[in-house]
Amino acid sequence: MNKLEKKFFLISHNEFAHGLKKALEMIIGAQDNLYSFGLLPGGHPDEIIQEIDSMISDDIEAVILGDIAGGSVCNSAMRLTTKENVTLVTGMNLPLAMEIIVSQTTSSEEIEKLIFSVKDGMKILTLEPSCKENAEDFF
Repeated sequence: MNKLEKKFFLISHNEFAHGLKKALEMIIGAQDNLYSFGLLPGGHPDEIIQEIDSMISDDIEAVILGDIAGGSVCNSAMRLTTKENVTLVTGMNLPLAMEIIVSQTTSSEEIEKLIFSVKDGMKILTLEPSCKENAEDFF
């Protein structure tokens, strides 16, 4: 059985998807199957989705990572989810995109696990001083 080709698409408002792609490739190297699209002022999200649709055939598994659930770009991309070989994920960020691209997973179940794991990495970080300082320590 032949393996299906995999393609990954980053979609966002403005330049976010392009910047995320650059950051990903800085960390993990160039990716021949990773594409980015940004909705610029005056543009229409359907134009982006039509271009992505033209890049997806029955012998391709596609994952679309979008910026905002309910945003115009993701809303337009939802129509592609009628295809069995397309998965749409919203709330994209660098750790999630990196996990998906490195693993090259297109499985909804595996992506759900990655989402859960990436959420654990979202936290407030604080540097705690190793000892209490006060003004008298400086004199």
